[in-house]
Amino acid sequence: MMLTLMAASSSSSAPILLAVGAAILVIIWLFIKTGMALLHHPIIGIILILLGVLGLWNYLIIGIGVIVGGIVFLIAAQFFNN
Repeated sequence: MMLTLMAASSSSSAPILLAVGAAILVIIWLFIKTGMALLHHPIIGIILILLGVLGLWNYLIIGIGVIVGGIVFLIAAQFFNN
């Protein structure tokens, strides 16, 4: 995290703000989609909760958000540095 903040502070803070915003939007969107799926199929949701798989899925959602945020940061940093 510190390296990305140092890289962003060299020109502007826009790339890091875009990356954080994109990551938050992706995480919220995936949590909403998961909630809708569990409401639509409650028996599967109960089975996933009992097996502990749903907790792992939450970590996967956070990981996807971080990856998307990193990609957005790299693209935005290239755009703002040129």
